[in-house]
Amino acid sequence: MASRSLDDLRPNFRALVDLWLADCQSVDLQVLVYCTLRTNDEQDRLYAFGRTLPGRIVTNATAGNSAHNWGLALDFVPLLAGKPQWAAGNKYYMHAIAIAEARGLQSLAKGPFVEFAHLQMPNWRKLI
Repeated sequence: MASRSLDDLRPNFRALVDLWLADCQSVDLQVLVYCTLRTNDEQDRLYAFGRTLPGRIVTNATAGNSAHNWGLALDFVPLLAGKPQWAAGNKYYMHAIAIAEARGLQSLAKGPFVEFAHLQMPNWRKLI
């Protein structure tokens, strides 16, 4: 099972994440980090959804091709009164993403495979 511990993030990414979390807290924006490091087996299981397993496609990355496999990504959900706000693109996600991008984190909220919950270290492949 994937980790949700911030301690599993690489130190350079963790430093940016800590700043992002502090920035979110300073504007009373609550976020819950629910996935950090993933094993290759977990990544391949997620990749199988919508392909060889029932469900919708949730990732385009196979094992080793996700920043999660290297401690350089996280998935989060914004909270409102302690309750997750899962609706993609809601104003809480957009606010958290804007704060993350201001801190130098990369969001996948735009692009060919949109994932509002995902933040990663820019150019992470150069760090592995």
